[in-house]
Amino acid sequence: METEDLASVLDATWFAADLAPQARGRLAALGRLEEVADGAIVVQEGTLCESLGVVVSGRIALRLSLPGGEDRTIITVHPGDIFGWSAILPQRIATASAVAVMPTTAVMFDGAELKRALAGDADLAAAIYERLLVSVARRLTATRTQLLDLYRPGNEPW
Repeated sequence: METEDLASVLDATWFAADLAPQARGRLAALGRLEEVADGAIVVQEGTLCESLGVVVSGRIALRLSLPGGEDRTIITVHPGDIFGWSAILPQRIATASAVAVMPTTAVMFDGAELKRALAGDADLAAAIYERLLVSVARRLTATRTQLLDLYRPGNEPW
């Protein structure tokens, strides 16, 4: 897919919609559009996370491994949301698995290449890291809401 076309795809997501055109173009040049089959594991918890993704269509479940081999979905990410942010962290180890729960299209970014681009372009880094923080804040808010629901009066888990 051409960079210009991928920039338009990214423009349709909350993650990249208000990026300056130059930053969106630079980001698009780093990405590739991928189709992910229902049930496909895109990121595996505890392993090296190599790509950061932005969901374009479909849904990705973020799952944690529980003792006994069971996995638990902690949140489902929808179009515009990101997954695999561990790819640009220093250790790059995934803290959750990302599994498509329906056919999904995502813009994928090679983590090492994205890290290099962010290190070399302060404007791009400022824009992307701000969006990553917004994504983290959204996840924390969703988790807090889940915990409040779990521990509401009359719903004692013990």
